Amino acid sequence: MNRTDAFRVLASADRQLILHELVTADGPLAVETLSRHVAMRRHRLPPETVSDEQIERAQVRLVHQHFQILLERELVTVDWDRNEVALADTPALETLLDAATELDQWPPDDMPNYSEHESDHNRQAGLTD
Repeated sequence: MNRTDAFRVLASADRQLILHELVTADGPLAVETLSRHVAMRRHRLPPETVSDEQIERAQVRLVHQHFQILLERELVTVDWDRNEVALADTPALETLLDAATELDQWPPDDMPNYSEHESDHNRQAGLTD
């Protein structure tokens, strides 16, 4: 992947969010979890207010548009049997992440990351240890 192609990938806010969520994850993410996080961040909503419809629309965009682009460029792997997405361990990913550091908004901080808020909410609700 050349730098121009890397910037084309990063031209989409959804792809930036996908990549940022995967970079900050401790491993593969379920497609549904990734869709929920992208929907929350895209609509700037806390976890308890994002609707099923917003999550479903995000999932359709991710599966039918963005994953294909990321797969073609060997940036992610998708295990369709497990419905999981992970970053690929390829030179293309390193090129992309190097290019991302040149963006004014990388990581995409104009959209709040509710992952920590979601963890706090789950803890308070007794859903985690």
